Amino acid sequence: MLNNKKKLDDPLNELALPNFARLGINHHSPTSLSYPDGVFIYRYLICDQETRRQFEGNANMAAGVAVNNALQYYYAHKIWKHNPLTKKLALVENKKFTNEEAIDKAMEEYRKYNPVDELDQEKFDHYLETIPQTIRQGFIIFNELCGSHHIVCEAAANHKPKGLDLGISGRIDFKVFSEQDLVEEQSPPGDFITPLSVLELKCSFQKGMKRRKDGSRSFSNAKLPSIPHINHLKQISFYHSAARPVVSKLVYLTADGFKVFDKNNCTDLEPVNLNNYYNQLIRTAKRRERLLRRYDHINDTDRIKKELILDTSGGFDHPFYWKIGNRFVQHAKELWSQ
Repeated sequence: MLNNKKKLDDPLNELALPNFARLGINHHSPTSLSYPDGVFIYRYLICDQETRRQFEGNANMAAGVAVNNALQYYYAHKIWKHNPLTKKLALVENKKFTNEEAIDKAMEEYRKYNPVDELDQEKFDHYLETIPQTIRQGFIIFNELCGSHHIVCEAAANHKPKGLDLGISGRIDFKVFSEQDLVEEQSPPGDFITPLSVLELKCSFQKGMKRRKDGSRSFSNAKLPSIPHINHLKQISFYHSAARPVVSKLVYLTADGFKVFDKNNCTDLEPVNLNNYYNQLIRTAKRRERLLRRYDHINDTDRIKKELILDTSGGFDHPFYWKIGNRFVQHAKELWSQ
């Protein structure tokens, strides 16, 4: 069992771990709990961190990071970052950027992304035009949401619900406080003060359509959702439970507009319903731990991984979760076909 009385140096490191931590996991995350079992097993148990770094990305993901970074560069007073020397989270004072400086810096970082195929290259090129438009839509709504408040970005959210052997950890995009002087006295911020809000940012970008007669690629307009995605609701339900803000908000951006969901316009984000989504997340974590504990009597970790593959589905009918590169997908399919 975990020892909850000792303070952790880094919220992503646990001091005492269950037997199945031998497989290479020391915490759950809202993202990993959204994956089907097969995807989770391959990503986190079959592949180590070094291998995961070799997974292919995509232009959509790189574009979303660019938008998020630009808004954080402009609004954040402080940002939590991993110190490469200490391997721990550290609270860093954010240099204040102007709107255009924030956009330029984010676009400079985006241009370092290497597209993985022809379609991804065409998306990458198209997003060079639409990312700045999306960021400017973000400035419009975040001026309203953040105002003159104290903003902390990438704050760690950590919680170990009763009945779990591992805690759940995540990073909050934007944590909005009203009292800067009180926030600065905390380490980490938000542990003892109730935030005004937590903001989770989601971006949508244009999809590649059929080629025109001249050979160029057409793109559809990105659409704002009419209701939040269930995985986003589960994610923010965890942040709501861990940070205890006055209100939790999902912010969706496209190049043409924005939409904000909170308890005032979306019943799913009312506290009682957020608690229901949180409980769904916890049930998934408990079920996954039961699955992993099934093999505690086996000493050979390679054998445990083989047993897990035999006892689960690869989930290859969820292509979105398998966008990690053809060679890795092929490797996974070979494992599940044996």
